[in-house]
Amino acid sequence: MKNWSQFGQRTIIACKPRFPLSRQFMTTWIQPEPQKPAQLVLYNTFTRSKVPFVPTSNEEVAWYSCGPTVYNSSHMGHARNYVTIDINRRIMQDYFGYNVRFIQNVTDIDDKIIIKARQEYLFAQYKKSHTEISAELKKNVATALQEYISKNIPEWDGSGSFVDWAKTLDLAALGVQKPKLPMHVKAAVAASNELQHGTDLESFFANIQDVLVPKLDKELGSTVTDPEIFKACSSYWERKFDEDMAALNVLPPSVTTRVSEYVPEIVEFVEKIVEKGYAYATPDGSVYFNVAKFDKDPAHEYAKLQPWSKGNMELIADGEGSLSAANGKQNASDFALWKASKAGEPSWPSPWGHGRPGWHIECSVMASDFVGSQMDIHSGGIDLAFPHHDNELAQSEAHFDCKQWVNYFLHTGHLHIEGQKMSKSLKNFITIEEALQRYSSRQLRLCFGLVQWNNSLDFKESLLNEVRSMESSLSKFFKNVRALKADNDHRLASGEVISKKYGVHEKQLAADLEQCKRNVHAAFCDNLSTPLALRSLLEQVNSANNYISSVGADLRVDVLVQSALYITRILSVVGFDVRKDGLGWEDESGAQTGSNLEEQLLPYLKVLSNFRDLVRSSAIAKADYKVFLEATDTLRDKDLLNLNVSLDDRSGQGALVKFLNETEKQELLNQQEERQQQQLEKERRRLEQLKLKEEKEKERLAKARIDPKEMFKSDEYRKVYEEWDETGLPVKLVGGEEVTKSAKKKLIKLQEQQRRLFEAYQKSQTV
Repeated sequence: MKNWSQFGQRTIIACKPRFPLSRQFMTTWIQPEPQKPAQLVLYNTFTRSKVPFVPTSNEEVAWYSCGPTVYNSSHMGHARNYVTIDINRRIMQDYFGYNVRFIQNVTDIDDKIIIKARQEYLFAQYKKSHTEISAELKKNVATALQEYISKNIPEWDGSGSFVDWAKTLDLAALGVQKPKLPMHVKAAVAASNELQHGTDLESFFANIQDVLVPKLDKELGSTVTDPEIFKACSSYWERKFDEDMAALNVLPPSVTTRVSEYVPEIVEFVEKIVEKGYAYATPDGSVYFNVAKFDKDPAHEYAKLQPWSKGNMELIADGEGSLSAANGKQNASDFALWKASKAGEPSWPSPWGHGRPGWHIECSVMASDFVGSQMDIHSGGIDLAFPHHDNELAQSEAHFDCKQWVNYFLHTGHLHIEGQKMSKSLKNFITIEEALQRYSSRQLRLCFGLVQWNNSLDFKESLLNEVRSMESSLSKFFKNVRALKADNDHRLASGEVISKKYGVHEKQLAADLEQCKRNVHAAFCDNLSTPLALRSLLEQVNSANNYISSVGADLRVDVLVQSALYITRILSVVGFDVRKDGLGWEDESGAQTGSNLEEQLLPYLKVLSNFRDLVRSSAIAKADYKVFLEATDTLRDKDLLNLNVSLDDRSGQGALVKFLNETEKQELLNQQEERQQQQLEKERRRLEQLKLKEEKEKERLAKARIDPKEMFKSDEYRKVYEEWDETGLPVKLVGGEEVTKSAKKKLIKLQEQQRRLFEAYQKSQTV
């Protein structure tokens, strides 16, 4: 690796590796001049490589992060972005010690918000006006369905039944080429089924909403003029977003900005860009940024983040929003700084007429209010790189006449669910609220921490299994250390003298801890690599567990406590809630603890009282010692376990006391059940063997009673022989043939065995 500390200010030309090294896909990045050797390197989207992080000021790191557009539930894609950025922020603040001023916006003026608020309002009003599924209602919905299919599902030729046709589709395969098609087909099928079979009014409206609201908006959208309708929608979803972030333990921003509170500043910002010749007004009262003029200026570059996306009209159109009219645009790539408002859209006064801000200008103005003409870090999801962030850069650098408004662009990777990309527009997303019903906040943070922040993350079962395993290993380690420390403290308090001298095993564990610290530091320095850091912590846990199992009773608690304290500190840095004693993270079992001391202690004291009563009465009765052993086993395996307490028996030492969460308690109960089943199976096999032995003994005794002279005259042998001599040996086979000499020898041998058995039996009877 290059010695970055030797470099002064310089220009780096970066190229996305999959493209040829040509001017078309090259951008310049001005590396800040370091005041001291840089230990941290970050993956910078400008360079598509890791570069040393050099803050502009030693006093503060100015960081702006794109916040939510508040019009719907936050989903797992948002969780990945905001939790990942939160982890990065915490490491830079709490590990590297940077004084981070973290600014994040709330976009509450946007085409999506306008459409959502308007459609929800119109649909609610429409529902109120219908108290039954009337013929008129069905007619209106049928018309809306026809328009919806015509616009969104042109693949259907209109013949036959739409529902029957839809059943023949492979929606998964079609969704690869046309991601929105499955969503549209499902909405149309749901509406079609309601029109044919619907009888419940609530169900009817729930299933026809998606196809009806576009028609209502088209016909009546211009009548929605009350600004409170739009404000109520964004305010509600902003509150829900804040609740989701709190549930995920995401730190609140140092500063939160809201677009609706920055409109005058946005107007002033746009005016200056127009004055400098990089923007123009159109006859309808909109203002557009002149991309071509900016890009041709030798002092500026357009699309520094994703130069290969220039001219991608699909991305450009998506960035402009569905309500943009684009009347008077000089070039297709130009983007709106100010949008003339039409009827049914909120508006504010400006020199160009009533309108509202374009999407991209909002972040530039709000961020600039705190960072001015340059910031250290700008972050957001990779899907925002073009056109949103590239447009932010262009308009800000045009406004300030600077070359580099942002020094480091940190983009978090996409999130997929079992390989499939999530999207609000596709309606295939899992909300944060839904995710938290299945997984804990800690598990989600572990998921995001185990994947490099700038890489794509596939939320799949193999990752979740790794998370569960890591969580379990850490939790059990912390519980063991706390239990061992409590036991050690109790022994010290009772006056016992415990050696503190480190032996070979203690020195090795201490050396492992120092290596763990070096590994974690190297991981954090290398692009805030939490996957490597977390796995280094797990390696230290394994080393500590090996130490515990190898030394037995001759254990030094201090060396274990040091490991637990360090691991806890790093987990705290990454954003996990930890205990005040520094020995592990907070329990997420959800167990409720009563505020009244009597309520807390009574269940435990009752168990103690019952145990005392049993021991006392048994001692008075001079019961067998087995009664006391059984009582101690019952106390351990049933009474205390029901109270989420486990006792681990130890050879030559007192039992180790542990507090369990519900999952751990259930694991012990399952182990008990398994042991009981094994014991029952063992007893069953013992009884079977005993029975078999008894049956064999009966057979032996029955055989022993037979006189050897008579043994070959039984029904069994009469089928083979027909004549015997005076000793009872067969001489002729059935049919008259004589017994051969070799056969006779065998028969004599069998008779001799029977004689010994018979004589032994007779002797036992006389005794």
